[in-house]
Amino acid sequence: MRFLSPKPTPLPDELDRKARGAMALFDAGHYYAAERAWAALLVECERELGAQHPESMATLDRMGSALFRQRRFEESAERHREAHRRAVEVLGPKHADTLQYAHNLGCALAMANRWAEGLEVLRSTVKLRRKTLGATHADTLDTTKTLGVSLFMAGDAQAAAELLQSAYRTAARTFGLDSPLVQDIGNNLGIVLRNSPRT
Repeated sequence: MRFLSPKPTPLPDELDRKARGAMALFDAGHYYAAERAWAALLVECERELGAQHPESMATLDRMGSALFRQRRFEESAERHREAHRRAVEVLGPKHADTLQYAHNLGCALAMANRWAEGLEVLRSTVKLRRKTLGATHADTLDTTKTLGVSLFMAGDAQAAAELLQSAYRTAARTFGLDSPLVQDIGNNLGIVLRNSPRT
Protein backbone atom coordinates (compact mmCIF):
# COMPACT_ATOMS: atom_id res chain seq x y z
CA MET A 1 0.00 0.00 0.00
CA ARG A 2 1.39 3.37 -0.97
CA PHE A 3 0.41 6.91 -1.80
CA LEU A 4 0.20 8.62 -5.15
CA SER A 5 2.67 11.32 -6.15
CA PRO A 6 1.67 14.94 -5.47
CA LYS A 7 -0.72 16.39 -8.01
CA PRO A 8 0.74 18.79 -10.57
CA THR A 9 -2.06 21.33 -10.01
CA PRO A 10 -1.28 23.28 -6.82
CA LEU A 11 -3.84 23.35 -4.04
CA PRO A 12 -5.03 26.50 -2.30
CA ASP A 13 -2.40 27.43 0.28
CA GLU A 14 -4.44 26.52 3.35
CA LEU A 15 -5.48 23.12 1.99
CA ASP A 16 -1.91 22.42 0.93
CA ARG A 17 -0.64 23.28 4.41
CA LYS A 18 -3.17 20.95 6.03
CA ALA A 19 -2.44 18.16 3.54
CA ARG A 20 1.27 18.39 4.28
CA GLY A 21 0.61 18.41 8.00
CA ALA A 22 -1.52 15.27 7.81
CA MET A 23 1.14 13.50 5.77
CA ALA A 24 3.80 14.49 8.31
CA LEU A 25 1.71 12.92 11.06
CA PHE A 26 1.36 9.73 9.03
CA ASP A 27 5.08 9.59 8.24
CA ALA A 28 5.83 10.01 11.96
CA GLY A 29 3.64 7.01 12.79
CA HIS A 30 0.80 9.02 14.32
CA TYR A 31 -1.85 7.18 12.36
CA TYR A 32 -4.91 8.12 14.40
CA ALA A 33 -3.99 11.80 14.33
CA ALA A 34 -3.34 11.58 10.59
CA GLU A 35 -6.71 9.91 10.04
CA ARG A 36 -8.51 12.67 11.92
CA ALA A 37 -6.57 15.37 10.08
CA TRP A 38 -7.46 13.81 6.72
CA ALA A 39 -11.11 13.45 7.78
CA ALA A 40 -11.28 17.18 8.49
CA LEU A 41 -9.39 17.97 5.29
CA LEU A 42 -11.79 15.84 3.24
CA VAL A 43 -14.72 17.99 4.34
CA GLU A 44 -12.87 21.12 3.23
CA CYS A 45 -11.70 19.60 -0.06
CA GLU A 46 -15.19 18.44 -0.97
CA ARG A 47 -16.65 21.84 -0.07
CA GLU A 48 -14.03 23.93 -1.89
CA LEU A 49 -12.95 21.64 -4.73
CA GLY A 50 -15.76 19.11 -5.12
CA ALA A 51 -16.15 15.45 -4.21
CA GLN A 52 -14.68 14.29 -7.52
CA HIS A 53 -11.60 16.51 -7.42
CA PRO A 54 -8.33 14.51 -7.48
CA GLU A 55 -7.34 15.83 -4.04
CA SER A 56 -10.66 14.78 -2.52
CA MET A 57 -10.20 11.26 -3.90
CA ALA A 58 -6.57 11.13 -2.76
CA THR A 59 -7.54 12.29 0.73
CA LEU A 60 -10.13 9.52 0.99
CA ASP A 61 -7.49 7.00 -0.05
CA ARG A 62 -5.00 8.36 2.48
CA MET A 63 -7.62 8.06 5.22
CA GLY A 64 -7.96 4.43 4.22
CA SER A 65 -4.22 3.94 4.57
CA ALA A 66 -4.21 5.54 8.04
CA LEU A 67 -7.04 3.23 9.10
CA PHE A 68 -5.14 0.27 7.61
CA ARG A 69 -2.12 1.08 9.78
CA GLN A 70 -4.43 1.05 12.80
CA ARG A 71 -5.61 -2.41 11.71
CA ARG A 72 -9.15 -1.10 11.19
CA PHE A 73 -9.39 -3.00 7.96
CA GLU A 74 -13.15 -2.85 7.32
CA GLU A 75 -13.15 0.94 7.70
CA SER A 76 -10.03 1.13 5.57
CA ALA A 77 -11.72 -0.82 2.80
CA GLU A 78 -14.72 1.52 2.89
CA ARG A 79 -12.52 4.58 2.27
CA HIS A 80 -10.49 2.91 -0.46
CA ARG A 81 -13.68 1.63 -2.09
CA GLU A 82 -15.18 5.11 -2.24
CA ALA A 83 -11.95 6.61 -3.61
CA HIS A 84 -11.89 3.88 -6.26
CA ARG A 85 -15.57 4.34 -7.12
CA ARG A 86 -15.13 8.05 -7.68
CA ALA A 87 -11.95 7.53 -9.69
CA VAL A 88 -13.65 5.01 -11.99
CA GLU A 89 -16.39 7.56 -12.69
CA VAL A 90 -14.06 10.53 -13.24
CA LEU A 91 -10.82 9.06 -14.56
CA GLY A 92 -11.84 5.66 -15.91
CA PRO A 93 -10.95 2.14 -14.73
CA LYS A 94 -7.49 2.07 -16.34
CA HIS A 95 -6.14 5.36 -15.01
CA ALA A 96 -3.04 5.10 -12.80
CA ASP A 97 -4.80 6.72 -9.83
CA THR A 98 -7.79 4.40 -10.17
CA LEU A 99 -5.54 1.35 -10.22
CA GLN A 100 -3.62 2.49 -7.14
CA TYR A 101 -6.88 2.91 -5.26
CA ALA A 102 -7.90 -0.57 -6.44
CA HIS A 103 -4.60 -2.00 -5.20
CA ASN A 104 -5.11 -0.41 -1.79
CA LEU A 105 -8.72 -1.65 -1.67
CA GLY A 106 -7.58 -5.18 -2.42
CA CYS A 107 -5.00 -5.01 0.39
CA ALA A 108 -7.59 -3.85 2.91
CA LEU A 109 -10.14 -6.47 1.88
CA ALA A 110 -7.54 -9.23 2.16
CA MET A 111 -6.51 -8.11 5.64
CA ALA A 112 -10.20 -8.03 6.60
CA ASN A 113 -10.39 -11.71 5.55
CA ARG A 114 -12.82 -10.86 2.78
CA TRP A 115 -11.04 -13.20 0.44
CA ALA A 116 -13.50 -13.56 -2.41
CA GLU A 117 -13.80 -9.84 -3.06
CA GLY A 118 -10.22 -9.01 -2.17
CA LEU A 119 -8.73 -11.60 -4.52
CA GLU A 120 -11.09 -10.53 -7.29
CA VAL A 121 -10.03 -6.88 -6.93
CA LEU A 122 -6.34 -7.78 -6.88
CA ARG A 123 -6.62 -10.11 -9.89
CA SER A 124 -8.42 -7.40 -11.85
CA THR A 125 -5.80 -4.83 -10.86
CA VAL A 126 -2.93 -7.08 -11.92
CA LYS A 127 -4.65 -7.67 -15.27
CA LEU A 128 -5.26 -3.96 -15.90
CA ARG A 129 -1.76 -2.98 -14.80
CA ARG A 130 -0.26 -5.55 -17.14
CA LYS A 131 -2.31 -4.09 -19.99
CA THR A 132 -1.58 -0.44 -19.25
CA LEU A 133 1.92 -0.56 -17.74
CA GLY A 134 3.35 -3.89 -18.86
CA ALA A 135 4.29 -7.04 -16.96
CA THR A 136 7.69 -5.69 -15.89
CA HIS A 137 6.52 -2.39 -14.37
CA ALA A 138 7.16 -2.02 -10.65
CA ASP A 139 3.49 -1.27 -9.89
CA THR A 140 2.37 -4.39 -11.76
CA LEU A 141 4.86 -6.52 -9.87
CA ASP A 142 3.89 -4.94 -6.54
CA THR A 143 0.23 -5.84 -7.05
CA THR A 144 1.23 -9.31 -8.25
CA LYS A 145 3.21 -9.77 -5.02
CA THR A 146 0.22 -8.61 -2.98
CA LEU A 147 -2.03 -11.06 -4.82
CA GLY A 148 0.43 -13.87 -4.14
CA VAL A 149 0.59 -13.08 -0.43
CA SER A 150 -3.19 -12.84 -0.28
CA LEU A 151 -3.59 -16.22 -1.97
CA PHE A 152 -1.30 -17.73 0.65
CA MET A 153 -3.25 -16.09 3.48
CA ALA A 154 -6.46 -17.45 1.93
CA GLY A 155 -5.03 -20.98 2.00
CA ASP A 156 -3.90 -21.51 -1.60
CA ALA A 157 -0.19 -22.02 -1.01
CA GLN A 158 0.49 -23.63 -4.39
CA ALA A 159 -1.01 -20.77 -6.41
CA ALA A 160 0.76 -18.27 -4.17
CA ALA A 161 4.15 -19.92 -4.66
CA GLU A 162 3.74 -20.15 -8.43
CA LEU A 163 2.71 -16.50 -8.74
CA LEU A 164 5.46 -15.22 -6.46
CA GLN A 165 8.12 -17.31 -8.21
CA SER A 166 7.08 -15.86 -11.56
CA ALA A 167 7.02 -12.32 -10.15
CA TYR A 168 10.43 -12.81 -8.55
CA ARG A 169 12.02 -14.00 -11.79
CA THR A 170 10.52 -11.11 -13.74
CA ALA A 171 11.50 -8.52 -11.15
CA ALA A 172 15.04 -9.87 -10.80
CA ARG A 173 15.60 -9.75 -14.56
CA THR A 174 14.19 -6.24 -14.76
CA PHE A 175 15.58 -4.53 -11.66
CA GLY A 176 18.45 -6.69 -10.40
CA LEU A 177 18.82 -8.60 -7.15
CA ASP A 178 19.63 -5.50 -5.08
CA SER A 179 16.27 -3.88 -5.81
CA PRO A 180 14.09 -3.42 -2.69
CA LEU A 181 11.10 -4.66 -4.69
CA VAL A 182 12.94 -7.83 -5.72
CA GLN A 183 14.04 -8.44 -2.14
CA ASP A 184 10.49 -7.88 -0.86
CA ILE A 185 9.05 -10.37 -3.35
CA GLY A 186 11.84 -12.81 -2.50
CA ASN A 187 11.20 -12.52 1.23
CA ASN A 188 7.51 -13.21 0.76
CA LEU A 189 8.26 -16.12 -1.55
CA GLY A 190 10.57 -17.57 1.10
CA ILE A 191 7.85 -17.33 3.73
CA VAL A 192 5.38 -19.09 1.46
CA LEU A 193 7.80 -21.89 0.58
CA ARG A 194 8.87 -22.44 4.20
CA ASN A 195 5.27 -22.68 5.35
CA SER A 196 3.86 -24.77 2.52
CA PRO A 197 3.25 -28.51 2.77
CA ARG A 198 5.92 -30.61 1.09
CA THR A 199 4.82 -32.65 -1.90
